[in-house]
Amino acid sequence: MIARVTLEIALRKEFDYSIPSELKGQVEVGTRVKVPFGPRQVMGCVTALVEQSSHTTLRPILKVVGTQALVTPNILKLARWIADYYCCPVEIALKSVLPEAVRKEAEGWRERLFVRAMAWTGDLPRLTKRQQEVWNIIEEWREMPLQEMLELAQTTADTVRKLEDKGLVGIGPKISERDPYARERILPTQPLALNAEQATALAAITKALDESQVSCSVLRESATAPDNDRASRVTRHASRSFLLHGVTGSGKTEVVHSCCTASPAAARPKFICKRSRIVSFKAKAPLCSCRKSR
Repeated sequence: MIARVTLEIALRKEFDYSIPSELKGQVEVGTRVKVPFGPRQVMGCVTALVEQSSHTTLRPILKVVGTQALVTPNILKLARWIADYYCCPVEIALKSVLPEAVRKEAEGWRERLFVRAMAWTGDLPRLTKRQQEVWNIIEEWREMPLQEMLELAQTTADTVRKLEDKGLVGIGPKISERDPYARERILPTQPLALNAEQATALAAITKALDESQVSCSVLRESATAPDNDRASRVTRHASRSFLLHGVTGSGKTEVVHSCCTASPAAARPKFICKRSRIVSFKAKAPLCSCRKSR
């Protein structure tokens, strides 16, 4: 098997590398790797796995970086679309869809020890009063970070290890993804009355969404019909983009909120929003799909 790698230097091409036997099973599409390039060693991302290469002599991949593939097929497809649409190298597009922290050679994910309750049938083994209190907490939570459990139970790791020895709990490392809003309670808010300009923008967007739904339905019906010209006309109207233009505080976000709540799930639009808007979206339109930008 041969790995086709896009390097982190903008060369506008992919390079083939052999997969050494010790790395087989670890390399897949989206895996970050370190490879030789001339006299240097550079980082790259596997964008394809192929059986053959037009080159006879291939250099091997040196190292797999990280424990999981970060570039999923959908992200890779997005990066290729960005590169094609904005006429930029795929390497630059891949950098734009991956945070810098996870593109470094050091693993970008935080790994923590988690404690989890194991499946148990029958009577519990004999426990001390303190062990029973700790077990009750773990059984209720089922799984949680070890350090948080120690703080909650006001106990020591030794007590938890004794429960592990008895087969009641398991302790092991797990990748911990940071959620900045995990400890916050975000209360839902009520929609505001739109002014005339906001209402006009909302009407245009919802009309386009309705037309998109109808167009997609007609397109499915036309797929087997001989009138291919009709199907092509429908395709051109199946997707539209809108730009909400206005100064800060003009009410653009409220239009976006209204679009999310007014649209059916199948037609709900996708938005790119700034970090400061994430909480607002969580409060007003929890079902809306939005992506955070820098």
